[in-house]
Parts: sequence; C-alpha cells; structure tokens
Amino acid sequence: MVPAENASVLSAAERCPNCSSPAGPEVDVTKVVVLGVVLVVFAVFGVLGNILVILSVLFHHHWRSVTHYFIANLAAADLLLSSAVLPFSATSEALGRWVFGRTFCGVWAALDVLCCTASILSLCVISIDRYLAVSYPLRYPAIATGRRGLTAVAALWGLSAAISVGPLFGWKEPDPEDETVCRITEEPGYALFSALGSFYVPLVIILAMYCRVYTVVKRETNTIRKGSEGEGVETEGVVLRIHRGHAAQTGKQEDDEGLKRHKRSTFPLPRLLKFTREEKAAKTLGIVVGCFILCWLPFFLVLPIGKVPTRPPPLRP
Repeated sequence: MVPAENASVLSAAERCPNCSSPAGPEVDVTKVVVLGVVLVVFAVFGVLGNILVILSVLFHHHWRSVTHYFIANLAAADLLLSSAVLPFSATSEALGRWVFGRTFCGVWAALDVLCCTASILSLCVISIDRYLAVSYPLRYPAIATGRRGLTAVAALWGLSAAISVGPLFGWKEPDPEDETVCRITEEPGYALFSALGSFYVPLVIILAMYCRVYTVVKRETNTIRKGSEGEGVETEGVVLRIHRGHAAQTGKQEDDEGLKRHKRSTFPLPRLLKFTREEKAAKTLGIVVGCFILCWLPFFLVLPIGKVPTRPPPLRP
C-alpha cells in the first residue's frame, strides 16, 4: 500500500511530468558558457551595429531624407530587439529554463513580437518608398514629405503593438504549470493572426514592390542608354561650337541655341546614372529580402501550421 504523502507526490508528477524539482535541474557549465558567449556576441554586434546606423543618419546631413529615416527606424526596432529581448532569450537558452518569473514572461513575449513585427513592417515601408521613388521620380519629393514619413512610422508601430498585445489581454493558451517554461503563445487563432499580420501580408507587399521597382528601373535604363548612344556625336559637336563661340565673342544667338541643344542632349546622362544606382540598389535589396525570407519563413510556417487542431485518432474497440 502506498503512503498518502507518496501518492500525492506521484499525482503531482503525473499532472506535470516535465516540471523540474524545487532545486532545479542540473546545469551543464560547458554548454552554458559556450552558448552564452555566442549569444552575447550576437547581442553586442546587434546593439553596436544598429547604433552606428542610427548615428550615421543623425549626423550626416545628406542622409536626412525620408528613406534614411525609415532605415533608422528599422535599426531602432532591431536595436530594441537586441537590447531588451535577446539578453533574456540568451539567458533562457543557456540555462535551459526561464528564471525571470511568470509575469515578466508575458511582457517579454509581447515585446519580442512587437520588435520583430516592427522590423518586418519597416522593410515593407522601405519597399513602398523605393517603389514611389522609382515610379514617380518627379512627384516623389512632394509625396514623401517628413510629415507623411512620421505618420508611416507611427502607423507601423501602432500596428505592431496591436498584433503583439493580444496575449496580454487573454488571447492565449493556458499558462503551463511549470513557471520555468516561457514561450510565445501558440494558440491557433492568435498564431494564424500574428503570422499573417507580422509576416505573410508584409511579405507579399515587399515582393510586389521590389518586382515593380526592378521592372521599372530595367526598362528606363535600357531606354536611356539607347537614347544616349544615338546623341553622342551631336553632343560632342555642340560642345566644340560653344567653346569656339565664347572664345571669339561672336554668334551669341548661335551659342545660346547650341547650349540649349547641349543641355537637351546630355539630359539622359544624369537620368542614366540615377537609374543605374537604383538598379544596383534594387539588386542589393533583393539580396536582403532573400535573406529575410530564408530567416523568417521556417518560423512562420511552423508557428501556424504546427498548431492547427487535428482530429484525434479513433479509439480502438
């Protein structure tokens, strides 16, 4: 016959088989040190790198544009993630358990979702900004004003907060009995909602914008190159006539007409340089977006799909 105290212990173990003992599990010192050093290096590089990006935008006057403000906002989201989220994640991974309490677990999880969503939405806003700059180059300065840029930044942070605070108001699965377990809630409804708002919808917008950017840049670059090749001889003749006219101080009307023709013939050159830069930027951003997809797609595939409720297997007779 099992004593009552032993029965209570067994029932507690059955209720929570994964719970640790009051003293806590044994810690592998080598694993803690190695994993801790690696994660600390990632955190330090993340903090320093994003601080440098923000300082570069603040102290370089020629970088003070709406586009660079969006880049600085992306760096700010990643900086907050590296400084306020990653240290606790690193500690939890190194120790193999959560040691900061149940209350802070919910706050940490919400902050994690907030920073990641803000980072992804910043990439989305940057892609829209590049699309407007390439497709409407003359109207772009009037479209991308400072006020509209600040409105876009405020909107993306507001949307990120709306996606992240759901679990804080009860949209989550029941908390595990073991307080050393802390993770982002995997409640099916919230998992699908957060995956759509934080990743899939921004991903569709990013891909659509950059495909459009690359198409426009490629078409305009080819057009300008063909036009500039056909006007190269005419441009050279106009330049020689202008210098000869100025040297003799005669034929002022002819020189004025030649100068106009020279400006008109060389106009495609700055446009060619502009669209060449935009083409290179589009290729670079394509690489960035590709890395972004490779890093995030596995997580956002497993998060909603892995928690879709399935029918239980039929009971055997």
